[in-house]
Parts: sequence; structure tokens; C-alpha cells
Amino acid sequence: MHNLKVTHIFETHIHEDFVLGSAEISNIIDCEIYHGNNQDFKLGSTVKEGDNLKIGSLEFGILETPGHTDESISITLKDKSVSNDFYAVFTGDALFAGEVGRTDLYGGDENQRMVWNLYKSLHEKILPLGDSVIVYPAHGAGSLCGVDIREHEYTTIGYEKKTNPTVRCNKEEFMAHKINEKIEKPPYFDKMAEYNSKGAPILCRTPYLKPLNMEELKEHIKNEVQVVDIRTPPSFAGGHIKDTLSIWKEGLPVFAGWMLNYEDPIILIDEYGTSITDAVKYFIRTGYDNIFGYLEGGFTSWFKSGGEIETADIMVCA
Repeated sequence: MHNLKVTHIFETHIHEDFVLGSAEISNIIDCEIYHGNNQDFKLGSTVKEGDNLKIGSLEFGILETPGHTDESISITLKDKSVSNDFYAVFTGDALFAGEVGRTDLYGGDENQRMVWNLYKSLHEKILPLGDSVIVYPAHGAGSLCGVDIREHEYTTIGYEKKTNPTVRCNKEEFMAHKINEKIEKPPYFDKMAEYNSKGAPILCRTPYLKPLNMEELKEHIKNEVQVVDIRTPPSFAGGHIKDTLSIWKEGLPVFAGWMLNYEDPIILIDEYGTSITDAVKYFIRTGYDNIFGYLEGGFTSWFKSGGEIETADIMVCA
């Protein structure tokens, strides 16, 4: 629409909670991928502190900001037609709205080094850019890459200096807080790290899911498959098919990685067999490409056909 061409993709770090889309995009539109130089990626080229890219009046600059991971970078933005001051910074997982990145991904022996690196990245690289600088982090609320990320898509350095409790810590408080911080690490994080460092399979399209009738589903359930009911938890509790898992559709990006393996095929069940497309996207983004099929007509068709169902008790917290 604007006669623009994508030429560069910058990865701020090897993400742990979703499959990088850069290889897929690059395969389609033939653009270059760039990333930090302190860890071995199997794709793209490295950038280092001080590198910059100019597009018209815009200038993007590279800051090496390790701490969350060794190769983490942040990308500054200036609009030289207006000012030589920094306008915005893309902070990856170093600085979030209301939070900073987790530092424990390399294990206990490395945690103190990573905490110290993150403190220096924040206080020597990012925060000095200026209070008015807009911050675009890689994640929002709900990500396991930080404990208590706010529901803000962007923020400013000045706002974080005033309101972010971890940023407001002095060095000793920061070190003690982050070293003692406990965050769950889902089992699928290791798969994401493998995919994102070595390169995930190039799909070029979402998988085609086979529609299954009631009898076909019964046969598949006897074998090594993972049948996921993506209806809401109350709907699942009110009636579901035996030996199926409940992960509501919007919860798939977070909870699929806790409950599913990467080997066995996945079959989906929704209410009417009509809301599968979004669910497939969520699976693909967490590396679950082996999605085999779905129940045609959804749980409603099973119920109307007299299929055996089970119920479950749920606890409601007010």
C-alpha cells in the first residue's frame, strides 16, 4: 500500500516462549535477519554495539544489553529530521512495562553473572537514553519472561524510573531481588531455545487439519494422540469427551507448553468445529506443528449423536 519493502529483521534475542517468525518471513520475502553476536544463531548475521541502520531520516542503533540472555540487544530509534535525540528504544526482554527480564534461564551457577549484566544494561545503556524516550518491550502482561509485566503495550523510560519497582532498586537491592527471584520455567522453553537457535521448520502455510467424524475420533483416542478441548473451562466441566485435555483457546499460548509433548499428534475439539483457525496459529507459534485434525461439528455434534460424556467439578474463586 505504501510501496515499502522489508529488508531487515532484527531479533533482540533467542526467545524462549515462541517460535521466531523471522526465518519464515525471510523465506517468503527475501530479507536479511540480524541478531546479537554473543551466542551462536544458525540463521542471519550478527550486529554489535554501535552498528546503525539508516532509512530516510530514521536511524536505528544497536545497544548490547545482556542479562536476560547473553546475546540480547536493544535497538534505539532517532528521527534525524526532527532531532538528534533518541525517540524510542526496542528493549526486547531487558525492560518491560513495570518489570525487567528474568535472568535465570542459564541455570543457578550463571544467575549472578546474568543479574549483574542486566543491572549494567539497564543503568548504563537503556535508562540514560532519556526520560522522554518511548519503550517498546518484546512482551506484555502474561509472559513468563517477567514476573509482573503490566498490561501496557509501551511505556517511557521516565515512567519506568518512577513506577517500576525493580528499576527503582539500588544495586544491592537489585542483585538480591533478582538472585532470589523464583519463576516457573515451562518444559517447552527448551524446545523453543532449540528451534530459535538452530532454526525451526519452514512451513510457509498453516497445516491442513483433517475433519474427523465421531467414529474416527474414537479410533484415534485409542492410539497415542493428544486430544485438546479448546472450549471454556465451564463448558468442559459441564460435559466433555473422556481422555481429552482442557486448554481453552485463549490459554493455548501459555498452557499448551505445560501439558503437551512434541511427538504425538494433536486433535482439537471446539464447540461447533468453526473456531479452529486461531487455535492452530497459537500452536504453530509454540512449535506444535503436528496438528492432525479436529472433530467435525465440534463437541455439539458428539453430544447430539449420543456420545458418552464425562463431567468435572470446578472451583470458582471470587
